[in-house]
Amino acid sequence: MKTLPDSEQATNPFDLVWRAALIGTGSAIPGLAIGATYGTLKTSTPVIFSIVSGAQWFAIGTTFWSVRSSILNRDGLQNWWNTRRNAPIIPRHDLIPTSEDRIRASTISGALTGATLGLLFRGPRNVVPGTIMFTLFGWGGQHGYNWLDSRNTVAVEEEQRMREEGVPKENLLQRVTKSKWSPMSLLSDEEYERLIGEKILIVETDIALIDDKIEGLRKQQKEMEAQRQKESQERK
Repeated sequence: MKTLPDSEQATNPFDLVWRAALIGTGSAIPGLAIGATYGTLKTSTPVIFSIVSGAQWFAIGTTFWSVRSSILNRDGLQNWWNTRRNAPIIPRHDLIPTSEDRIRASTISGALTGATLGLLFRGPRNVVPGTIMFTLFGWGGQHGYNWLDSRNTVAVEEEQRMREEGVPKENLLQRVTKSKWSPMSLLSDEEYERLIGEKILIVETDIALIDDKIEGLRKQQKEMEAQRQKESQERK
């Protein structure tokens, strides 16, 4: 009885095809939605247009992910094939792909997807434009994902460091208010008390000035009443 290789040494291509089909199914959902919307606005057969659009998106997602996964698991697939013909298993160097490996795989996958599906769906004249467009999509999309992944890694490491140092984690509002573009600022309890104290002092100063003005007006009114009484007595 043939001994099956360890799952870490060989990659079953049917597993890759199954995952690619799942990715294609997920891609078909927005394809159906976009197709239904466009078909309702521009065509008289929105259902057919939606189904065709969903099928195209399914084919794009499945093809792209199949090629990409095959490139990133090339040693595992080679070992799977070697076990079928009793060849020795080679050491795997694809278990931890680098950022450059992912970019290369996504770029090649985009090019092959654009070429094959451009020929299948649009004809020979769309092979070159499809290849160029999907190559850029694969290259740019992977670069964007790598950038977001690196930011997330830095955030997780920073959170771990703060947890080890006992520093409380900042919430979203605190991070937003610390931005130099934010019109708001988040105050600590001490800063809030100091700010309230300053405002109370300003209000008390304004009240004292108003009291002084009121007292001056009362004094002026008394002087005017006394003057009127004096003038009244002189006339009598």
